[in-house]
Amino acid sequence: MNPSNRAILFFDGDCGFCNHNVRFLIRRDKHKQLYFAPLQGVAAQAIVPLKYRQSLSTIVYHRPSAHNKYSLNTRSEAVLLALIDVGGLWSFFAKCIRLIPVSFRDWCYDRIANNRKRLSGNTTCKLPTKEEHARILP
Repeated sequence: MNPSNRAILFFDGDCGFCNHNVRFLIRRDKHKQLYFAPLQGVAAQAIVPLKYRQSLSTIVYHRPSAHNKYSLNTRSEAVLLALIDVGGLWSFFAKCIRLIPVSFRDWCYDRIANNRKRLSGNTTCKLPTKEEHARILP
């Protein structure tokens, strides 16, 4: 399958906080809808505009839709749409948060993103399991 036809969440591959959150989403994505790729990787070069690949504090969600179209969502909208696509209670929670104005959500997102290295508590990332590795694109 072509990577551009997949739901892919692009993240800072060198960030422990980001890697932790990817694992969180993988564990909750029971239908295996989401794929993940580092902003520093090959898949990102093919899909994500340069301005987002250079700003490693911005998460990008490539979300396919009907008729071979897709949307690129960033920051809080990317996180919430990924949670919606995971389904279950997380979907409900994300839909409720989307009622909050984007400007405030992105302000909160930026506070977390700017402190993500400190929030991770360490500078190394755990190696992915075999199942997790299958969902992470280069």
